[in-house]
Amino acid sequence: MADMIWLHGVACRSRIGVPSAERARRQKLLVDAGLEVDVRPASARDDFRWAVDYWAVEKLIRAESEVGERRLIETLAERLAAAILRTQPLVAAATIRVRKTPAAMAKTREVVVEIRRTR
Repeated sequence: MADMIWLHGVACRSRIGVPSAERARRQKLLVDAGLEVDVRPASARDDFRWAVDYWAVEKLIRAESEVGERRLIETLAERLAAAILRTQPLVAAATIRVRKTPAAMAKTREVVVEIRRTR
């Protein structure tokens, strides 16, 4: 399947980081979500009822990112992909990118983890 829907730069506030001091306060993360889905049924009808609910996906990403705490952005990426595949039956695969400005790496603009998970 070659059709992709992308949500770029979903801003989240998350308690994340290896040292507990880093997790003490929320940090800004940016999440990109690529949703592999056949858009033909929705586009042929021009009907949102046949489409992926982008707003629901965006809310899911923010809710999952902002609850609890994690050490690794890898863990967050896995949980986001699993949640999208669980709640969005039209999505055949999800590509998730989590971007974080690393507090401990002053000369690195951001660290990015990208995963792709399928049904």
